[in-house]
Amino acid sequence: MLAYGDEAVVPLEITHGSPRVEAYEPETNEEGMRLALDLIDEVRDEANARNAEYQRRASLYYNGRVEERFFEQGDLVLRKIVVSGFGERGKLAPNWEEPYTVRKTLGQGSYKLETLNGNEVPRSWHASNLKVYFV
Repeated sequence: MLAYGDEAVVPLEITHGSPRVEAYEPETNEEGMRLALDLIDEVRDEANARNAEYQRRASLYYNGRVEERFFEQGDLVLRKIVVSGFGERGKLAPNWEEPYTVRKTLGQGSYKLETLNGNEVPRSWHASNLKVYFV
């Protein structure tokens, strides 16, 4: 209704007749269209409310399934090879590389890492690219 101002009519209904097409009266239609124009703001508000409710429910569904990862200083983690840009590539190559130690928590899911030898890894890494290494 918001797109066309009225309900669409299928061409088949025009040629073969349907109760809706046969009951059409121009005067009543004009009055109905004027009434619909008066109520268009309410129709828009209702459509916006439905859209906001849909987005809220979709957000709840998505956020309920997200598993946040938090690490503390000293935790052992594995790093994704694809993101690091080092290591073998290909279908049979490993997806995660050697264990690292979380050196520092930078906030908002970012961490500074160091190798087990104590050498600092050059850049910070987000929690989505790390996973816990169980010994």
